[in-house]
Amino acid sequence: MIVYLSILAFALTFQSIPPILPLITHELSLTYAQSGLLMSLFALPGLLLSPLGGFLSDRYEMRFLGGICFLFMVIGTLLVGFGEGLLILGTGRILAGAGAFSLSVLLPKLLSQWFKGKELGFAMGIYNTGVPLGSVVCFGLFGKMGHLWGWRLPVQLVGIYLLLISILFLRFYRLPSQPIMENPKPLGFFPSLKEMGASIWWISFSWLWFNAGFVSFATFAPPFFIQKGYSIEQSGYLIGIPLLGSLFLSPLTGYLVDRLRHQEWLIGIGGFILSLFTLLFIFSSSFLFLVIGMGIFSALIPSPIYSLPPEILKPRNVGLGFGLLSTCSSIGLFVAPYTVGKVRDITGSNEWSFILTSLFFLFVTVFIAPIRLLRSPKKSLTF
Repeated sequence: MIVYLSILAFALTFQSIPPILPLITHELSLTYAQSGLLMSLFALPGLLLSPLGGFLSDRYEMRFLGGICFLFMVIGTLLVGFGEGLLILGTGRILAGAGAFSLSVLLPKLLSQWFKGKELGFAMGIYNTGVPLGSVVCFGLFGKMGHLWGWRLPVQLVGIYLLLISILFLRFYRLPSQPIMENPKPLGFFPSLKEMGASIWWISFSWLWFNAGFVSFATFAPPFFIQKGYSIEQSGYLIGIPLLGSLFLSPLTGYLVDRLRHQEWLIGIGGFILSLFTLLFIFSSSFLFLVIGMGIFSALIPSPIYSLPPEILKPRNVGLGFGLLSTCSSIGLFVAPYTVGKVRDITGSNEWSFILTSLFFLFVTVFIAPIRLLRSPKKSLTF
């Protein structure tokens, strides 16, 4: 339960900005690129800290590491909630991102120590409902709250939630009674990277493109919907619908992973269909149908992605594997919003925003394709 509440904290911290971004943009007179930068800065620390966090989680006690992560998240979120000006808000997002992405590495590593083999996929399926649930809360409520009481209130409430969950984490965190110890003398950082092999990199890059696509859609679809005549609350509901698919279908996807063990097929199909649906926003006004379709097929990706590192890596490198996933996620989250926003500023066209987002989702399929060839049953390890 504490792992789930913690990943929910990550989601609330990350997704608290997009629903209220039009309000922030208006108050601070930001450009589209600057608006995208507020999302990108959140992911910046994960580029460097996630591999280190994963490496440390393989070797040191995680209660202390988790406490530090929550401290950064609380301070950064409250800076955003009470700060004035783009510089203060950007600093707060960097601090919050430093804690959030480090925490996102520790949590699946902790979960993989509690669940084994055919239980792991379903456990990861439940775990991966935390991010869409937090995102649904943000997109469903924060836009309306910001419109009624100002955009700072939702962010401040997230800061209070983070403080409460940090106390619960420090109080109730524990490992299984008999944790698996593979090697009393684990390898150093760079030898561990070499030992993991090529598969984890292809998986991580596929995860990069998925996050790039989803954050681009969540950041720039709301202004597009508003231009089409929707209110800020209605645009928030439309953005929240794709997240409902992962919320309700991730456990089922995890169950399929446990039974079928063909994660790369699920990921590849999901990426291709998401690419198609995103492109259709340019040509169709059936937005409700498209976001429902995105919700269904986006559920095919997170659980299979997160079930792969414990399966293909040795136990002593699983934390570092999740660190690579988080790093590549950070790259996608950092580069994509600013890039798409810059293209939007230059072209003045929403169409190019959706074209780029569609390409990001297509690359999910392209980069997961080699996994079928690289995976070897003789080298696959499970707990």
